[in-house]
Amino acid sequence: MRPAYAALLVPLPFALAQNASTTSSVSFSATPVTTSVPSPTSPLNSSVPGQDTYPPAQYWCNAGQPDVYCPSVLLQDVELSGIFSDSKPTVGTLNDTLAAFNALPVNRTVGDIENFVNQYFKGEGLELEQVAIEGFVSDPAILNNISDPVFKAWVSEVNSYWQLLIRQTNQSALCESGVCESSLIPLNNTIVVPGGRYREIYYWDSYWILHGLLSSELYTYAVDLLENFMDLIETYGFLPNGGRKYYLDRSQPPVFVQMIDTYVTQTGNTSILARALPILSTELAWWQANRTVNVTSPYTQTQYTVAHYAVNNSAPRPEGYVEDYETAFGASPPLNESARADLYAELASGAETGWDYSARWARVPVINVSDNYPALRTLNTRAIVPVDLNALLAGNHALLAKLYTTYADSAANATTATANATSGTPANGSEYTAQIEYHTALAANYSAAVLDLMWDADRAYFYDFNTSANARSDLYTPAGLWPLWQNITPPGLAGNETKALEIVSGTRYLLGRYAGIPTVATLLYTGLNWDFPNSWPPHVYTTIMAFEQIGRLVNTTVLTNLTLDYAGVAPGQLGLNETDLQPQPASTVGNTSLQTAEAQGKPWDLALGIEIANRYMSSAFCSWYSTGGEIDGLLTQLPLSDLNSTGTYTAGQTGVMFEKFNATDPDAAGGGGEYTVQIGFGWTNGVVLWLAGALGQYLPAPTCPLIPIIEVEGGQNVTSYANGTELDTRSMAGNKRFAGYRRTKDWRAPH
Repeated sequence: MRPAYAALLVPLPFALAQNASTTSSVSFSATPVTTSVPSPTSPLNSSVPGQDTYPPAQYWCNAGQPDVYCPSVLLQDVELSGIFSDSKPTVGTLNDTLAAFNALPVNRTVGDIENFVNQYFKGEGLELEQVAIEGFVSDPAILNNISDPVFKAWVSEVNSYWQLLIRQTNQSALCESGVCESSLIPLNNTIVVPGGRYREIYYWDSYWILHGLLSSELYTYAVDLLENFMDLIETYGFLPNGGRKYYLDRSQPPVFVQMIDTYVTQTGNTSILARALPILSTELAWWQANRTVNVTSPYTQTQYTVAHYAVNNSAPRPEGYVEDYETAFGASPPLNESARADLYAELASGAETGWDYSARWARVPVINVSDNYPALRTLNTRAIVPVDLNALLAGNHALLAKLYTTYADSAANATTATANATSGTPANGSEYTAQIEYHTALAANYSAAVLDLMWDADRAYFYDFNTSANARSDLYTPAGLWPLWQNITPPGLAGNETKALEIVSGTRYLLGRYAGIPTVATLLYTGLNWDFPNSWPPHVYTTIMAFEQIGRLVNTTVLTNLTLDYAGVAPGQLGLNETDLQPQPASTVGNTSLQTAEAQGKPWDLALGIEIANRYMSSAFCSWYSTGGEIDGLLTQLPLSDLNSTGTYTAGQTGVMFEKFNATDPDAAGGGGEYTVQIGFGWTNGVVLWLAGALGQYLPAPTCPLIPIIEVEGGQNVTSYANGTELDTRSMAGNKRFAGYRRTKDWRAPH
């Protein structure tokens, strides 16, 4: 969630769209930064609401001292005045700005705030600037893995979109001490922003961005990302939610160990470990000290140290001030100050999960699907022991022990070589033994906790543990597959295909029920951002990785049918009766392939990965195409009459990559939550590029339910189908991106 107003020089959301003419070249033209102006929605002489109640100082923000981006009288009045739909920054010395604000009348009006902001605030988005990519690789090796020419050309386009997302600190726009104030945390290296309203670096987004950078062979920018994160941990002791000072009260799912391991594994470069290892230990120590509780299992009476999201906060989040204020003050009966503070802590903790917000965290998730606030007032985030967080920490500690071992071995080998040359005594790496043993023990603790508290053998799935109920949750989510991704094996699974098929039975049913990506966040339609029908890129990755791990544990066979009826799902696994599940609208199925020919004859763990990859790539491609995407010489932009078929096309924003997708409609973006669907988009692009390398050879030609196929040759329409994509084959033979592909009568035949 980005700010409604947050600080001096805090960015506004803007529409980061891929221009249809973008090509995989190194040409560079920076996207102009848009700047908002005050646009009051209330009469100028009306009083700013909320002037009788202000939040207490937050000591995590500027040590509780006055500042424009911290919860305060100034921030609240500007937020609640309604002069901006999102954020607006300021200029001038901090003391002058605060003095000018304090000189305003006691009963401040909307007009007072508008005049104040016009005088002391300036355009947003200036502290970071786009830069031309150095060493851009227009034809990374992943393109050679893709069989379908349309997907190959489109992935090439996506590969070029890093140009729109890579930033560096604009030194000329930075605030000098005593001159002006900024919420930005300046970083020493280039960064990759997610896109849309997310104009700074974000923690867990960056894991899938890293995968994309490595797939694009942009190794320098991958290292920059990792170095920035190490700088942040050295400065603050942990990785904040994002690159703004108002995020210093919270983190996000801790994926940095995974990032370092991914980089080392893919590049073979272990030199980064010399700096990274103690920093990784520092981050995990922060989680151990600040985000753990002891829980006694009601199933075995064993006590475990487990992690949860728990932010120390008693004010509205600066980046979501209006929403949090209205959630707290709109309650009936009214909340007292203590209850409001508790709710603000829950809201901040929910944001720390990365799933802001979801039925996972609410006592009563389904209240009013058109109004998020009632459900948010029932948030119980801090009482939930999340299965994905604890599985991730188990995996992190195991990986860190492995990385220490790798580094100790390499150091020992280097020392031995030096010792042999100088007749000295070689080191044996024993100084790392304590770290290896420590992290191995913590990995075992978290793994045992996940298996005891969260594995349900009867339902054959992992679930969150709710300390309020002292029981497992009933909510089925893709988070339940994270333990398998992190190598936590349920009892009796190894070598047992029957048990393995029970675990994946829910996914198989959803694959057949819905036309879109089956890794939907939850099965409850609540109107919240991380619930039905939204499917998110990270869960495509983690689910495929979980199935890959199953394939290592079990000798999987070939199934004649990958989908299941509801009766074939492990009893109770989905947590809902079939009649309670949301329907699949017939109008959005079209010619969606519910099973692809490319998955047939494959062991089912791979076949399921292919199916999920196809759904994801098709959803990303079709929503891109339905918003005006085109590829010169191959894919013609749809006529305007067709562009708005899914309601996501906006004039001037062509070929957009969305942050999330709709499980029931492959042509559409996701929706719901506190903000409009965002475009750009870092982790979406990252998963596209990763899948191109991992499973691209199995991807069939894309089909889009609501979009006509029109193949064009010599300017003439030669073939039309009821659904599909519009194809221009005139230049395929002469385009190096499609070398080796020959057009035949049936290569674009619908599946």
